[in-house]
Amino acid sequence: MKIALISHHFPPNFRGGAEQYAYRIAQGLRRQGHNVEVVCVESITSGMLTPTAKTDTFDGLTIHRLFYDLAQAPNRFEWSFRHPELGCWVKNFLQQTRPDVVHINSGYILGGKVIEAARELNLPTVLTLHDYWFLCPQITLLRQDGHICHQPVSPARCVWCAISEKRRYRLIDTQLNGKIGDAFSRLSQADWFSQLLGLQPRLELMAERRAYLKRVLEEIDIVISPSRFLIDKVEEYGFKPRQMVYLPFGIDTAHLAAPPAAAAAPKKLRIGYLGQLVPHKGVHLLLDAFKMLARQPGACELILHGKISEATAYERQLLKMGEADPDITFAGPYPNTEVGRVLNELDVIVVPSIWYENRPTVIIEAMATRTPAVVARLGGMAELVKHNHNGLLFDSGNVSSLAAQLQRLLNEPTLLAQLRQNIPPIPKAEDELNTIVSLYQSLVKQTV
Repeated sequence: MKIALISHHFPPNFRGGAEQYAYRIAQGLRRQGHNVEVVCVESITSGMLTPTAKTDTFDGLTIHRLFYDLAQAPNRFEWSFRHPELGCWVKNFLQQTRPDVVHINSGYILGGKVIEAARELNLPTVLTLHDYWFLCPQITLLRQDGHICHQPVSPARCVWCAISEKRRYRLIDTQLNGKIGDAFSRLSQADWFSQLLGLQPRLELMAERRAYLKRVLEEIDIVISPSRFLIDKVEEYGFKPRQMVYLPFGIDTAHLAAPPAAAAAPKKLRIGYLGQLVPHKGVHLLLDAFKMLARQPGACELILHGKISEATAYERQLLKMGEADPDITFAGPYPNTEVGRVLNELDVIVVPSIWYENRPTVIIEAMATRTPAVVARLGGMAELVKHNHNGLLFDSGNVSSLAAQLQRLLNEPTLLAQLRQNIPPIPKAEDELNTIVSLYQSLVKQTV
């Protein structure tokens, strides 16, 4: 088959979980003999508003990398979810290449016009969801005040999230535990309030975003979700895709290896974190929890893997939190090919995220190396880890709860081995790919 894989980003400059998924699927299709061309957005701050493409070859794949400057849009927010120029470029590309199937990876940055382009040409479409972008402009369902939107909210609440991106509003709202945002959402229902502040255009556009993306998502032939939690959220918001398929991510274990069975036990407990060092990942909670542990000198260490500098206030905060403790190490980033080595040098990983993680790749990779995980009892993370069986759960956002679970690993000498023994087999990348190819084939048959 001829497949057009359209992704928000793609390696080598972008290597998050969603980008690695796109790379893995593209390479797997190529190895099976399918003709794959990748389209991705390389930059939204370069060139003109109309996208320009640079085509190159990366690891045997043909990649069309798009560059445009979203800041030049008449309305940046609207064009972030409905970029007509991007839609035109994709439509022209699809007209020229005429793929059998268009597989769209995420919606973030791409927006609805890319999906519409494929549908206007009557091309079979598949979309893989990785987050909550269709439901939430913030992508994470995490408000600026640090609280999660546990239930669907009004467009006015989303407008307040956009307003409180400005520090002066965010700080006040956070100090008042989100009460300003709640009041804003209620008052925005009154015409006098929205007219007084000139809010009506923003409120209408936010409502239009949700309605538009709902229509677009429901036009796609097959929507793939790697977690059941994400499926439930999509349905809770009233989105009704034609066909929604639960398909857990598979893993290529070629770069992973479990530690030798006869390896000597380390003298200290090695606790690790792998990933972005950003607020919604909850790294500050892990640092606070580690400091709370009742530990003898040299009994344990915390190793944080991820790119860090003093570029942001949050990064500076993390560095300051760790600077006085000799048992805390910021180990920096690592190439994806080295993840097996990194995990094999740890006894347990912690995923302290404060947002609804979908199906974090790092947990799957840890399981592949039989490394237990301590994760927040939240979102798709709780689907992967069964408390006291193959890992440990703690209450999301609760430092004391996290510290208590880590303390158990210090106090209960056999716990780590018990958890490791119960880690189940993980889905294989080739099985995931074969299922995707079967979905493609089912759509192609319908169009013949």
